[in-house]
Amino acid sequence: MNKYQIECFSLNKRYSTKNQIINGVSNINLKVDQNELVLLKGRSGAGKSTLLNLMCGLIKPTSGKVVIENNCITELPNNSISSLLLNKIGIIFQTFNLLPTYNVYENIELALLPKGIKQDKIKKIIIPLLDQFQLIDKLQFLPSELSVGQQQKVAIIRTLVKLPSIIFADEPTGSVDEETASEIIEHLLYLKREKQITLIVATHGSFPEAFADRIINIENGRIENGRIEN
Repeated sequence: MNKYQIECFSLNKRYSTKNQIINGVSNINLKVDQNELVLLKGRSGAGKSTLLNLMCGLIKPTSGKVVIENNCITELPNNSISSLLLNKIGIIFQTFNLLPTYNVYENIELALLPKGIKQDKIKKIIIPLLDQFQLIDKLQFLPSELSVGQQQKVAIIRTLVKLPSIIFADEPTGSVDEETASEIIEHLLYLKREKQITLIVATHGSFPEAFADRIINIENGRIENGRIEN
């Protein structure tokens, strides 16, 4: 059994356009322990979101591999990756990815329906979290009727209800006000502390570095100067 929860080996991702080949990430080697909070830090376009998406299996690398909890996800078929995303991995998207015609409760419920959980148990899972995030009075609201901060909270709850062992978060505090950002950070730190969840957070600087176990600086698709800060 591998010592590390997440491992990236010689990870490369290239995109071809009509006129050129763009390197999304280049030769990334990275190991993450269970219960670490790792910040992938870099400016917009540096490659941190591409790396995040490769690490969680949303996109395939051009070469190299990613291993999560002894599963080489780059070699898994799509149905196995879907199972991993359902049961072990939570993703907080920068763009929230809420369904516009589903209300708050229904958007969160979608994360649990594939697990075959009964409706009464689903309700017992979702309602306390809505209350905790001060959204209990918004459960029938559509995403368009919520503030940006409230939409981000819904996206986070949708991730939390799955009880993942790893959460990948792309700019989770980048588009919300300071008060909402503090709430989001507090909840993520609670999960790390109390639930031993591993957190991989891509940020351009809005997530406080003081809470990170490590800061990995990404520039032009590479780990900057080979440095992984402790």
